[in-house]
Amino acid sequence: MLRRSLLVTAALVLPAGLLVITTPEAAWALPNAHGIANCLIISGTGAVSPGLTPTGSPGGVKIHFTASLSTPAAGCPNSNVTSPAGDTILGGTVTGSGSYDPVPATANGSSCANFAGPDVVGKIKVTVKWQMSGAPVANTTIVYQHNPGTVVAAPNDTITLNAPPGTGVKSGSFATPAGTNTVQLKTTLPGPGCGPGPWSTFTITGGNVLV
Repeated sequence: MLRRSLLVTAALVLPAGLLVITTPEAAWALPNAHGIANCLIISGTGAVSPGLTPTGSPGGVKIHFTASLSTPAAGCPNSNVTSPAGDTILGGTVTGSGSYDPVPATANGSSCANFAGPDVVGKIKVTVKWQMSGAPVANTTIVYQHNPGTVVAAPNDTITLNAPPGTGVKSGSFATPAGTNTVQLKTTLPGPGCGPGPWSTFTITGGNVLV
Protein backbone atom coordinates (compact mmCIF):
# COMPACT_ATOMS: atom_id res chain seq x y z
CA MET A 1 0.00 0.00 0.00
CA LEU A 2 2.85 2.38 0.82
CA ARG A 3 4.49 1.71 -2.57
CA ARG A 4 1.22 2.37 -4.39
CA SER A 5 0.70 5.58 -2.43
CA LEU A 6 4.17 6.85 -3.36
CA LEU A 7 3.57 6.10 -7.04
CA VAL A 8 0.26 7.98 -7.00
CA THR A 9 1.89 10.92 -5.22
CA ALA A 10 4.72 11.02 -7.78
CA ALA A 11 2.22 10.97 -10.62
CA LEU A 12 0.43 13.95 -9.08
CA VAL A 13 3.60 15.89 -8.34
CA LEU A 14 5.28 15.39 -11.73
CA PRO A 15 2.81 17.45 -13.82
CA ALA A 16 3.14 20.32 -11.33
CA GLY A 17 6.90 20.18 -11.74
CA LEU A 18 6.54 20.26 -15.48
CA LEU A 19 4.33 23.34 -15.24
CA VAL A 20 6.96 25.14 -13.21
CA ILE A 21 9.54 24.40 -15.93
CA THR A 22 7.45 25.31 -18.97
CA THR A 23 5.47 28.39 -17.90
CA PRO A 24 8.35 30.92 -17.97
CA GLU A 25 8.78 30.55 -21.77
CA ALA A 26 7.46 34.06 -22.37
CA ALA A 27 10.29 35.44 -20.24
CA TRP A 28 12.74 34.35 -22.96
CA ALA A 29 11.06 36.46 -25.66
CA LEU A 30 13.35 39.16 -27.04
CA PRO A 31 12.50 42.75 -26.09
CA ASN A 32 11.13 45.20 -28.63
CA ALA A 33 13.47 47.96 -29.73
CA HIS A 34 12.10 51.50 -29.85
CA GLY A 35 12.97 54.54 -31.91
CA ILE A 36 13.49 54.82 -35.66
CA ALA A 37 15.23 52.25 -37.87
CA ASN A 38 16.49 53.63 -41.18
CA CYS A 39 18.76 51.24 -43.11
CA LEU A 40 19.93 50.80 -46.68
CA ILE A 41 19.30 47.54 -48.53
CA ILE A 42 22.51 46.38 -50.19
CA SER A 43 21.54 43.16 -52.00
CA GLY A 44 18.93 40.48 -52.37
CA THR A 45 16.87 38.25 -54.62
CA GLY A 46 13.22 37.57 -55.29
CA ALA A 47 10.68 35.99 -57.60
CA VAL A 48 7.24 36.64 -59.02
CA SER A 49 4.73 34.04 -60.22
CA PRO A 50 3.53 33.93 -62.89
CA GLY A 51 6.50 35.56 -64.54
CA LEU A 52 5.95 39.00 -66.10
CA THR A 53 5.36 39.22 -69.85
CA PRO A 54 4.10 41.98 -72.17
CA THR A 55 0.55 40.58 -72.17
CA GLY A 56 0.51 38.71 -68.85
CA SER A 57 -2.13 36.21 -67.78
CA PRO A 58 -5.46 36.56 -65.94
CA GLY A 59 -5.28 36.96 -62.17
CA GLY A 60 -2.79 38.33 -59.69
CA VAL A 61 0.94 37.96 -59.04
CA LYS A 62 2.61 36.16 -56.14
CA ILE A 63 5.88 37.64 -54.88
CA HIS A 64 8.59 36.69 -52.39
CA PHE A 65 11.99 38.20 -51.64
CA THR A 66 14.96 38.20 -49.27
CA ALA A 67 17.40 41.09 -48.86
CA SER A 68 20.33 42.13 -46.67
CA LEU A 69 20.52 45.40 -44.76
CA SER A 70 23.71 47.44 -44.67
CA THR A 71 26.93 45.89 -43.31
CA PRO A 72 28.25 45.79 -39.75
CA ALA A 73 31.03 48.20 -40.78
CA ALA A 74 28.62 50.77 -42.22
CA GLY A 75 25.65 50.17 -39.93
CA CYS A 76 22.55 52.35 -40.16
CA PRO A 77 23.76 55.83 -39.09
CA ASN A 78 20.40 57.49 -39.84
CA SER A 79 18.67 55.33 -37.24
CA ASN A 80 17.87 56.41 -33.70
CA VAL A 81 17.48 53.51 -31.27
CA THR A 82 16.11 54.87 -27.99
CA SER A 83 15.96 51.46 -26.29
CA PRO A 84 17.60 49.13 -25.41
CA ALA A 85 19.95 51.85 -24.23
CA GLY A 86 23.26 51.95 -26.08
CA ASP A 87 22.16 49.50 -28.78
CA THR A 88 22.74 50.37 -32.44
CA ILE A 89 21.71 48.63 -35.66
CA LEU A 90 24.52 46.92 -37.57
CA GLY A 91 22.35 45.40 -40.31
CA GLY A 92 19.88 42.58 -40.73
CA THR A 93 17.74 40.71 -43.22
CA VAL A 94 14.37 41.45 -44.81
CA THR A 95 12.03 38.73 -46.03
CA GLY A 96 8.63 39.15 -47.60
CA SER A 97 5.92 37.17 -49.35
CA GLY A 98 2.42 37.76 -50.57
CA SER A 99 0.58 38.84 -53.68
CA TYR A 100 -0.63 41.66 -55.89
CA ASP A 101 -4.20 41.88 -57.16
CA PRO A 102 -4.96 43.11 -60.69
CA VAL A 103 -7.18 46.15 -61.27
CA PRO A 104 -9.84 45.43 -62.37
CA ALA A 105 -9.94 41.94 -60.89
CA THR A 106 -10.35 40.41 -64.35
CA ALA A 107 -7.19 42.03 -65.71
CA ASN A 108 -3.83 40.40 -66.40
CA GLY A 109 -1.88 41.32 -63.28
CA SER A 110 1.35 39.78 -64.60
CA SER A 111 1.63 42.03 -67.64
CA CYS A 112 4.69 44.24 -67.22
CA ALA A 113 2.58 47.39 -67.68
CA ASN A 114 -0.02 46.37 -65.08
CA PHE A 115 2.54 45.21 -62.51
CA ALA A 116 4.34 48.57 -62.78
CA GLY A 117 1.01 50.37 -62.85
CA PRO A 118 -2.48 49.73 -61.49
CA ASP A 119 -1.86 46.44 -59.64
CA VAL A 120 -2.74 46.74 -55.93
CA VAL A 121 -1.15 44.90 -53.01
CA GLY A 122 -3.52 42.17 -51.89
CA LYS A 123 -1.48 41.19 -48.82
CA ILE A 124 2.28 41.14 -48.36
CA LYS A 125 3.91 40.21 -45.05
CA VAL A 126 7.43 41.53 -44.44
CA THR A 127 9.71 40.54 -41.54
CA VAL A 128 12.90 42.38 -40.61
CA LYS A 129 15.43 40.54 -38.46
CA TRP A 130 17.84 43.02 -36.88
CA GLN A 131 21.54 42.62 -36.19
CA MET A 132 22.37 44.78 -33.18
CA SER A 133 25.61 45.94 -31.58
CA GLY A 134 24.45 44.96 -28.11
CA ALA A 135 21.36 43.21 -26.78
CA PRO A 136 19.38 41.33 -29.46
CA VAL A 137 15.85 42.57 -30.11
CA ALA A 138 12.60 41.22 -31.54
CA ASN A 139 11.91 41.19 -35.25
CA THR A 140 9.70 43.78 -36.92
CA THR A 141 6.71 42.47 -38.85
CA ILE A 142 4.63 44.57 -41.25
CA VAL A 143 1.54 43.35 -43.08
CA TYR A 144 0.77 45.51 -46.11
CA GLN A 145 -2.75 45.45 -47.55
CA HIS A 146 -4.58 47.19 -50.40
CA ASN A 147 -1.77 49.64 -51.25
CA PRO A 148 -2.06 51.04 -54.81
CA GLY A 149 0.72 52.25 -57.08
CA THR A 150 3.60 50.55 -55.28
CA VAL A 151 5.68 49.76 -58.39
CA VAL A 152 7.39 52.44 -60.52
CA ALA A 153 9.67 51.70 -63.47
CA ALA A 154 12.66 53.94 -64.23
CA PRO A 155 13.62 51.89 -66.27
CA ASN A 156 13.55 48.86 -63.95
CA ASP A 157 10.87 48.28 -61.34
CA THR A 158 11.24 49.85 -57.90
CA ILE A 159 8.78 48.38 -55.41
CA THR A 160 7.86 50.70 -52.53
CA LEU A 161 5.68 49.08 -49.87
CA ASN A 162 4.22 51.92 -47.86
CA ALA A 163 1.35 51.42 -45.44
CA PRO A 164 -0.58 54.59 -44.64
CA PRO A 165 -2.77 54.46 -41.51
CA GLY A 166 -5.47 51.82 -41.87
CA THR A 167 -3.74 49.86 -44.62
CA GLY A 168 -1.07 47.95 -42.72
CA VAL A 169 -0.25 46.41 -39.34
CA LYS A 170 3.18 46.70 -37.75
CA SER A 171 4.33 44.74 -34.70
CA GLY A 172 7.51 43.92 -32.80
CA SER A 173 10.50 46.24 -32.68
CA PHE A 174 10.04 49.82 -33.89
CA ALA A 175 6.26 49.33 -33.97
CA THR A 176 5.68 53.02 -33.25
CA PRO A 177 5.25 55.61 -34.64
CA ALA A 178 2.73 54.29 -37.14
CA GLY A 179 3.77 56.60 -39.97
CA THR A 180 7.21 55.06 -40.64
CA ASN A 181 6.69 51.66 -42.21
CA THR A 182 8.26 51.71 -45.67
CA VAL A 183 10.21 48.94 -47.41
CA GLN A 184 11.65 49.89 -50.81
CA LEU A 185 13.25 47.42 -53.22
CA LYS A 186 15.15 48.43 -56.34
CA THR A 187 14.90 45.43 -58.67
CA THR A 188 16.07 44.21 -62.05
CA LEU A 189 12.50 43.52 -63.21
CA PRO A 190 11.92 45.34 -66.51
CA GLY A 191 9.32 48.10 -66.79
CA PRO A 192 6.24 48.33 -69.02
CA GLY A 193 8.28 47.99 -72.21
CA CYS A 194 9.64 44.58 -71.24
CA GLY A 195 10.81 41.92 -73.69
CA PRO A 196 8.97 38.62 -74.18
CA GLY A 197 10.02 37.12 -70.83
CA PRO A 198 8.71 35.58 -68.73
CA TRP A 199 10.54 37.56 -66.04
CA SER A 200 10.21 35.33 -62.97
CA THR A 201 13.29 36.03 -60.83
CA PHE A 202 14.94 39.30 -59.97
CA THR A 203 17.93 40.76 -58.17
CA ILE A 204 17.56 43.48 -55.54
CA THR A 205 20.20 46.12 -56.21
CA GLY A 206 19.34 48.61 -53.48
CA GLY A 207 16.56 50.19 -51.51
CA ASN A 208 15.74 51.19 -47.97
CA VAL A 209 13.89 50.13 -44.83
CA LEU A 210 12.35 52.86 -42.67
CA VAL A 211 10.31 51.70 -39.68
